[in-house]
Amino acid sequence: MAEGLDRDTLNLVLSTIRDFAQDQLSDEYLLELDTKDEFPEPIVRQMLSELGVSLLFIDEEYGGMGADTFDVYRVCEELARIDVGVATGVFATFLGSDPIVFGATDEQKSRWMTQIAEEGLLMAYGATEPEAGSDLGALKTTAKRIEEDGEIVGYLINGNKQWISNGAYADLYTILANTPEGPAWFVVDRDTEGFEKGKPEDKHGIRASNTSALALQDVRVDVDRLVGGEEGLGLAQAQMVFGYTRLMVAAFGLGAGWAALDRAIPYSEERIQGGAPLSTKQGYTHKLIVPHIVRLEAGRAYIEETAARLDAGEELLNTEGAIAKYLATEAGNLAADAAIQALGGYGYTKEYMVEKIKRDVRI
Repeated sequence: MAEGLDRDTLNLVLSTIRDFAQDQLSDEYLLELDTKDEFPEPIVRQMLSELGVSLLFIDEEYGGMGADTFDVYRVCEELARIDVGVATGVFATFLGSDPIVFGATDEQKSRWMTQIAEEGLLMAYGATEPEAGSDLGALKTTAKRIEEDGEIVGYLINGNKQWISNGAYADLYTILANTPEGPAWFVVDRDTEGFEKGKPEDKHGIRASNTSALALQDVRVDVDRLVGGEEGLGLAQAQMVFGYTRLMVAAFGLGAGWAALDRAIPYSEERIQGGAPLSTKQGYTHKLIVPHIVRLEAGRAYIEETAARLDAGEELLNTEGAIAKYLATEAGNLAADAAIQALGGYGYTKEYMVEKIKRDVRI
């Protein structure tokens, strides 16, 4: 279990992310990415490597910072407050490494986590499938053993994955496939023969993220790429991280909701109606501002309680993670919807961002 960052270090990380966004991710640029449906690969790679965001989820022994659950939730919130699509590109690397972090052998962790820390690799998490969606029990992708002299030396992976964040751009993928002993995770390099990436999905929101299908046709991997070195552990390894990852999705809802209110609150102070600012009118504030602050901060409280329990060593907390995700993402969605109304006609235009935030947080 990571010890976590001291608060001064965490605050420095958050302020560095804010400064980077102010310099590199203006509203105008984010709207351009949205219009063009474009993934800003250089920006995301820069955030992971030069800013060192990828170091947060890597233990110090592998060259990382050893952030805990609380630290990563705060960073995810900050990223989503900037842009949920860009945040998704960063978070996909966190998610893609989770099977290694929670299920790999010591040798595998040293190999891949050190490489991620040193090179700032983009990763992708290959679990969902066209027919099964996120029902991992309905997995159809297969991993057939390759044997020589009675010894397993590798696997041939065949199947399709759907809705994969960073799917077309990742350097390294964790792929869930059925072995003779049950589901297992495999680490696959992007240029492996037979591994094809589909065209980007033309999505309603988070258009600054890349979402692609993957096709694996006789993709050969060596046996040392079987995460944990044992078949049949894949579902258990996936279950180990759901409480944690759901908190990060909750943090996205929190960040997006506040991004919307960050636009609505200043507007209410500047917009004069009936001789006074809208912020002085309770019919406005108590419908479009105050309830959404309350809901978001209630979601935050549950996120932080669950994060504290995980950091104290409690395992799984999958239900608690789901509750946090529900509270915070519903609150974010409602806040974004209210922000459109709060800005009146301006809220319905792209220029004022809340229309885009609403589309993004809907994910």
